[in-house]
Amino acid sequence: MKKLLLLTLALLMVAGCSAPTLKVGLGIVPKMTGTAATADGDGKAQADVTACAATFDANGKVVGIQIDVAQCAAPVTAAGAVTAPSEIQTKKEKKEGYNMKGASGIGKEWYEQIAAFEAYCVGKTAADISAMPVKTEGEHTNVPDVEELKSSCTMSCGDFIEALSKANANAA
Repeated sequence: MKKLLLLTLALLMVAGCSAPTLKVGLGIVPKMTGTAATADGDGKAQADVTACAATFDANGKVVGIQIDVAQCAAPVTAAGAVTAPSEIQTKKEKKEGYNMKGASGIGKEWYEQIAAFEAYCVGKTAADISAMPVKTEGEHTNVPDVEELKSSCTMSCGDFIEALSKANANAA
């Protein structure tokens, strides 16, 4: 998350100093979930925070984009005690440690798939990306249904698209 904020600041500096027609925006989509503790084990409180920093040209097309997710989970005991983690890495920071490759039908890790999605976004407007055809695959909704991403990004992209739309709305 720190890297995302530093990138945003760097993009703001570049936009302000060398290209006055560029706009930079930040969009954040928080989601909370949880499970109750039982006699057999702890419950869990979890916040998934999707952040998107994007640079847009004078026509509203994406020039640069970074998307990341902080997945913050903490066990909750039946007595209500919460044990917060001392450090949280984003999905990009985890790299291979996120361990999605084995479950991926295309054999790609999370950071590889988000890089493909980010590359797909460049040159398109937020509206173009929001209108991208999507499908449902098992428990995954909003999976890109475009040829350019079928072999490189099979994740649920709804929160990414929502964060990009917010970044576009906040761009200045």
